[in-house]
Amino acid sequence: MSTTATGPANDAVETLTLPARTVMGMREHVAAAELPDFFARAIPAVARELAQCGATPAGPPVAVYSHEVERAFDVTVGFPVAGVTTAAGTLVAERLPAGRAVSAEHLGPYETLPDAYAALGRWFGDHALNPPEIMWEEYLVGPETASESGYRTRIVCPLG
Repeated sequence: MSTTATGPANDAVETLTLPARTVMGMREHVAAAELPDFFARAIPAVARELAQCGATPAGPPVAVYSHEVERAFDVTVGFPVAGVTTAAGTLVAERLPAGRAVSAEHLGPYETLPDAYAALGRWFGDHALNPPEIMWEEYLVGPETASESGYRTRIVCPLG
């Protein structure tokens, strides 16, 4: 992955070139207010099922969002995996595209993620582009290893 940072500040937008990846996870249609409960249920269930089918996570947890309607989304919560490209057990395979993308990395609690989304919205506006139909969050540091002030979340929007 190559990066060109626009600045070191929290929520700074950077451009990336990403390889294609596959995320194995649980997919549901979830209202924004129900996301914490879905994550709490999905992440351990996906980890268990991956272990049962012999797949190893190749990175931190990821949530892939698409089809937003009235603050509800189709969400796949899971882990990137290497060498797996099809559904396994009750898990679905979500293909993340290769190519150019923009991202914002947020340091702090999930409740302040709207700051990073606002930075991305400004970037899209400044470049006269529409945000993509699909995007994802990568949970680089989360509740299992840090206090809320130390959470690190990267929001990624492919540029098609």
